[in-house]
Amino acid sequence: MLTSKPFILGLGAVSVAVGGLLATEAWSQEEDVLLEEIVVSARKTEESLADVPLSITAFNAEFIEKAAIDDLNDVADFTPGLTFNALFGEFLPVPVIRGFAPTDVLQTENNAGVFVDGIFISGQEGLNFSQLDIERIEVIKGPQSALYGRSTFSGAVNIVTKKPTDEFEGKVEMTVGDGSRRAVKASVSGPLIPGKLAGRIAAGFDEWDGSYSNQLSETDIGGYGYFTANGSLRFTPSDSTEITAMVYWSDDEIDAPA
Repeated sequence: MLTSKPFILGLGAVSVAVGGLLATEAWSQEEDVLLEEIVVSARKTEESLADVPLSITAFNAEFIEKAAIDDLNDVADFTPGLTFNALFGEFLPVPVIRGFAPTDVLQTENNAGVFVDGIFISGQEGLNFSQLDIERIEVIKGPQSALYGRSTFSGAVNIVTKKPTDEFEGKVEMTVGDGSRRAVKASVSGPLIPGKLAGRIAAGFDEWDGSYSNQLSETDIGGYGYFTANGSLRFTPSDSTEITAMVYWSDDEIDAPA
């Protein structure tokens, strides 16, 4: 069983996104499709997706929940031009955008970089960490080295976590299934000092024994165990200044593939 423990801490300005929903309304025999504005931060500033001269696939929080997107395998399933393979039981995960695969998967860098709130995930074994409390996922296709560094020759995947809110909110999810599948995710957010300081904390546990039988040891393989937590503070000393500190921790135990 392989274990990875990526640890990420970010400090800086916050980019807030508003998700877009697709709505349809029928009038007699015609359909008018209304598309709300989607704001992305792919170029490290808030912009409408329609105004960004880049090829971007973006998922908002509502779509992520409905499509049950939990990791990069799920992101690749819904993103044209993106494939993802996790070799040797997640030890060598390789995201590939537009077919630009690394010539040697054993090298330390891929051609597509993965970021959490703009912070680069450098350890390969930590790329496909368990995703928790995600606001938006942006897949930017094409060379992005000018903004994101040399590990983004073919593109970048930017995962944006949910930020502290000015009003209290909380959520709990529970999942139970076969193969000893059990999962619990919870989050809470709200003001600590009204108008000045807000906080958010989330934690998740997801475990599954797997569905493949190992005839030698008579145990199931292909399972996993994810233990994830994140927390953030948003400080707004004035109307023009906003500072956010964030920590994201994931301890993932993943069986070797069948």
